[in-house]
Amino acid sequence: MNKYKKEMIYHISSIIYTSIFLIVSTYLWFYVKDFNIYKDIQDKNIIVSENIEFNSLSQVSDKDINKIESYNFDIQNISDTKQDIKISIVSDMLTDNVSNNYVKYMINNRSIHSLNTDGIIYIDDIDTNETKTINLKIWLSETYLGNLNYNGRVIVS
Repeated sequence: MNKYKKEMIYHISSIIYTSIFLIVSTYLWFYVKDFNIYKDIQDKNIIVSENIEFNSLSQVSDKDINKIESYNFDIQNISDTKQDIKISIVSDMLTDNVSNNYVKYMINNRSIHSLNTDGIIYIDDIDTNETKTINLKIWLSETYLGNLNYNGRVIVS
């Protein structure tokens, strides 16, 4: 009976350790894959002043966007050559399936656009030692009828 108990304890503890390992490794894999990969995308010659992340976007009409908060950040080229930059909006895994045509944005108080399928909102180049200031407003269209829980981030590459 004593040997049986030892074997049972050994098997149960093996199952518990294996389960904990699987849970922790799966969590870390998703965390690293979903969030930290964006840091690798960013160019080493480009410095971005803020990491822009958002959730639960406001739902407003295009004429009322002055009521929503702006995301402001600077992009600086620290290389010896002119660099191409691309700014994208990427939704995270936890976001419900919101069609991009309901996600609206405006950069530097210019025209209003709907997010396209690839999420790219701005393409430009930046000279050596130049800094560009970006003022971004992002919101959900007033015609959207789903969940407002749109989580995402801005990626500069």
